[in-house]
Parts: sequence; C-alpha cells; structure tokens
Amino acid sequence: MRIEAFYDFYTDRVRPLQLLIKPDPGELDWSETLYIQVSGPFARAEAEDFGDMLGVSVLIDDMTRIPGSEEHLGINLPQIAARYGREVEQLILRMDDVEEVLKLERGYF
Repeated sequence: MRIEAFYDFYTDRVRPLQLLIKPDPGELDWSETLYIQVSGPFARAEAEDFGDMLGVSVLIDDMTRIPGSEEHLGINLPQIAARYGREVEQLILRMDDVEEVLKLERGYF
C-alpha cells in the first residue's frame, strides 16, 4: 500500500490537500476498519497520478481516531464498500477532514 499526498498552493503556502491511498490488489479487507499512519512528510503525487484509476472519496464520517494517537487514522472500509463497492483502486481523503478527525492544527503535516 502506498500513501501519497497531492500538494497545492493554499492560502499562503504549498501544503498537502489530499491523501491518496493506493492499495495493492486484494490487500484491503472490506469487512474491517483500515488503520493507517498519517504522519508526514508524504511522497508527492501529481495531478496525473489520479489517472484512470477508480478512486473514491473517503468522507469525514468514514474516518475514526484511535484515542490517544495523533498519527493513526481509521477508515471504515465496510461503509465505503456499501457506498461504492469493492472494486476500488485508490482512496482519496481530504487533509482538512483528516486534521479535523485527529483534532490537529492546520498545517501540521
């Protein structure tokens, strides 16, 4: 599984705006919550990296926090599978949502 970030200019500087999670085929267990470490810096993704891959949005309601951890985020895969199916090639998370769930100050990453 690769985790990359799409960076762009925001307010007064360049910062990550979206996280792209690209699992290997068959890697995700759609019956479980996926926990990932979201401490940066992240590999930089370009606009072309979105490509023709089937990507789905991970909504803020799909994300959970591990109590006491500021680096780990849970993604409710059963909820995503119910909404989009299981033929997903990449998960797309808004950094603002990640920061909100983890209760971090803007620009932490």
